[in-house]
Amino acid sequence: MSTFRRASAAAQQSPSSPLSPAVPSVRARGIKPFTNDQILTSSGLRELDAVLGGGYLLGSMVVVESSVYGSYGTDLARYFAAEGLANENFVYTDASLAATLPLELSTAQKQLKAALVAQPSNENSAPLTIAWQYEKYTADKPQLTLPKVTDTRFCHSFDLSKPIADAMKSTWQELSIDPSMPSLQSAYRNVFSAMQHALEVTHTGATDIVRFVLTDLAAPWLSDDMTFSHRCHLHQFLRAVRGLLARHRRRCICVLTVAAFALPTHVVRSIRHLGDYAFELTSFAGHSDQLPSELAEFNGLFFVHKVAHFHSITGHALDNIKLGIKRDRRKLKLEPLHLPPEGSRSQKQPDKASQPSDMSF
Repeated sequence: MSTFRRASAAAQQSPSSPLSPAVPSVRARGIKPFTNDQILTSSGLRELDAVLGGGYLLGSMVVVESSVYGSYGTDLARYFAAEGLANENFVYTDASLAATLPLELSTAQKQLKAALVAQPSNENSAPLTIAWQYEKYTADKPQLTLPKVTDTRFCHSFDLSKPIADAMKSTWQELSIDPSMPSLQSAYRNVFSAMQHALEVTHTGATDIVRFVLTDLAAPWLSDDMTFSHRCHLHQFLRAVRGLLARHRRRCICVLTVAAFALPTHVVRSIRHLGDYAFELTSFAGHSDQLPSELAEFNGLFFVHKVAHFHSITGHALDNIKLGIKRDRRKLKLEPLHLPPEGSRSQKQPDKASQPSDMSF
């Protein structure tokens, strides 16, 4: 007769048992697991998440190269920061970008706005003196508290034409490069110290996701011209940020917008090389009449130059590295380019022999 016995349910759940299951850890909002022990977070734009295979990898540095026309690079940064606030992540941006963050269109946002607007108005109401018996119907009733909505969505929807509510900015902190510093080295060092303090002192919890956004990095209107010393300080700052993100790769991510049109080409290429993701955005403003027919419906182009790959030899295989940009008042859209059939692109050239020759002198 066998001496083995099935363990009872009480014995399996006993805390003293060494084989008792561990308590499941609480997962932070706005992230999801990925292959090779990696974690994804949303960019705030569904089309961009689909192109990148699910979103940004935590611990990565995203470089967005903006063009001289259009605000498409800033729009990507606005989407990214607003997505962090919607997921209650800690977002560090400058004040000008935080003032233009778009409104998040979700059930939680609507319930929060309803709770802020619908205030009880029975405090200032005078008591009924004639129809006093109706007071029992108008008496103050216990106020029903709305249940807290657990938003499990990975990517939210936003309206660029409306600003975000101030109540949704509870996890926002200001972070910017101060141009009034005596030297660029001191300015970059202060920003890095603030980022390091945020990750190692302020937000040390396992579920604290921190998003950093730096706009117009190394722009001439915010700093000096791109001299040799400035380039050295910039590269040193980017390498330090990259090391900081790698150290806390499961809790943070950084997005940089670069004014590529105002910087030398070799500087833009070096910044692109230091980043994990590299995107370039161009605008058709000013020469839309010279575009081919297949690009007439777009406002610009979106190029993917680099994709992050952690714990793997190559990154995600992209279906499209060039997409069209459509920007209306409320939303930014990324769509793949669809070329018309070959027969419709071939245009008949007019026969010069059939045309009457001009004999005028």
